[in-house]
Amino acid sequence: MDGAPKEVKVGGVHPTENLESEHHDFIKAALEQSKTHAGRKYKIVRATQQVVAGSLHTFYIVFEDDETQQEYKITAWSRPWLQDKGEGLKLTFDKHEKK
Repeated sequence: MDGAPKEVKVGGVHPTENLESEHHDFIKAALEQSKTHAGRKYKIVRATQQVVAGSLHTFYIVFEDDETQQEYKITAWSRPWLQDKGEGLKLTFDKHEKK
C-alpha cells in the first residue's frame, strides 16, 4: 500500500514533526508562569500532539545553560473556541523524571 495515507487513531499521541511559532509561544507562556525560568533559552528534546477536546501539546525541553540537562515537561491544552482565555489555554510546567 505504498502512497496510502497512514492510519490515524483519534485521540492517539503523535510526534510533532514541524514546530510552529504557536508551539514556542506555548512554551514561553509556561516558562513565564513558572517565574524562575522566564526568559531562559531552551532546546526542545521532543514534542507530541494529541487530539482531545482541543489539542494537547506536550514538549520536553532542557535549558541551554543547564549542564545537568535536566528535562522539563510542558503541556499546553488548547481549546481556541472557548471565549474565556483562562479556559481556552491551560499550561503546565514540571520537572520530568525519566523512567
